[in-house]
Amino acid sequence: MVLDTDTYNEVDDQFALAYALMSPEKLDLKAVYAAPFSSEFFDRQLKSKKERVTVPMTSDLKEGLELSYKEIIKIFNMLDRSPDGRVVPGIGRVHEGKGVPVESDAARDLVKRAMESEDILYVVAIGEITNIASAILMEPEIIRKIVVVWLSGQPMYWPHTLEFNMGQDVLASQLIFDCGVPLVLMPCMTVASHLTTTAAELKERLMGRSRIGTYLSDIVISQLSPQAADNMLSLFRLTYLQEADDYPDYPLDDTGFQAMAPSRIIWDISTIGYMVNPRWCPSLLVPAPRLTDDVRWEHDPRRHKIRVCNFVYRDGIFGDMFENWAKRQNKEPLPLQDLKGRGTEGVLSTLFFCCDCHDKYLNRLSEAQSADSLATSGTTTPFSTSTNPQSVNLSAGLTGSPNVHNDMIGL
Repeated sequence: MVLDTDTYNEVDDQFALAYALMSPEKLDLKAVYAAPFSSEFFDRQLKSKKERVTVPMTSDLKEGLELSYKEIIKIFNMLDRSPDGRVVPGIGRVHEGKGVPVESDAARDLVKRAMESEDILYVVAIGEITNIASAILMEPEIIRKIVVVWLSGQPMYWPHTLEFNMGQDVLASQLIFDCGVPLVLMPCMTVASHLTTTAAELKERLMGRSRIGTYLSDIVISQLSPQAADNMLSLFRLTYLQEADDYPDYPLDDTGFQAMAPSRIIWDISTIGYMVNPRWCPSLLVPAPRLTDDVRWEHDPRRHKIRVCNFVYRDGIFGDMFENWAKRQNKEPLPLQDLKGRGTEGVLSTLFFCCDCHDKYLNRLSEAQSADSLATSGTTTPFSTSTNPQSVNLSAGLTGSPNVHNDMIGL
């Protein structure tokens, strides 16, 4: 498999990357592609809203890409894995016209790996889908060679499908649903949103047990506060939960954020959980919806099929991840130098917390020194299966509905 990730955007990307790297008995992670990110999607959604919500991330796609690339390298180093030849940058742009790829090193690498692979290549995406859509435009034949597993969007019954990964590059997202590539979709609300954790759980299961466990636990715990929970509730209500609530004027503020019991959604490990054991993510084959320009589902029963996950077994996925990390017992506390490189802006680039809550953590960052050195990694058998694709005609900006039947997703 390969992993396409905007790793510096939210801490769930780091969790997913580490989970994949520490599951070599089940996953063969051949490459990691750095995807860009910026606050532009949320800025668009919130510009007409009166409420003040914190969205602390860079507004520059190129900076987001650079931050993601550096954080991927950092996670590899922290796990004593060599990133050489395995970490490839995308590009800090999105699609500007149908049928025109945004070429990048990541897109070219995906084309090369897919075309040279004798087995089906699983492409796990946990960010905007620009790199993968561009690879398909550059070489449509890879549709026969890959399966895309993507955390994105909302359930099929949702009144819209506004979501960060889908909304950053709408043209690329539309292409993925139209071109017929075998697709496993992991929706966010009511599906991946089950993957919550708390400070108490992380302190019990991860903190102090390994460098990576302590590093990521420290990030999450530093972001948990009643204020952060209140900010998350407001952001959800103004974006992902639009039109999903018939009490739009209900005075939520009457509860007060002091009453919140903060937790953190680790969204992206849903896709790794699916790769490790699809039974943790019950799913159904459904006709691929069309994605409208205003980011809504448009259903047509005549369309080709995709697989959509409807639930995640939270305890199975977290339990497997915790068990893998417990094997890396290291009782030494995480050195401050392991925080070098995150910077004071990037550590605030998770979506749902209040900037005022992190002075202590930022002080630690300012004291950090250089990171540790590289080491090599091992690989094992990929999560593989067979394929029986039919011919695919990609033209006119990939707006058709080719019928690609593929038993990689259970067709």
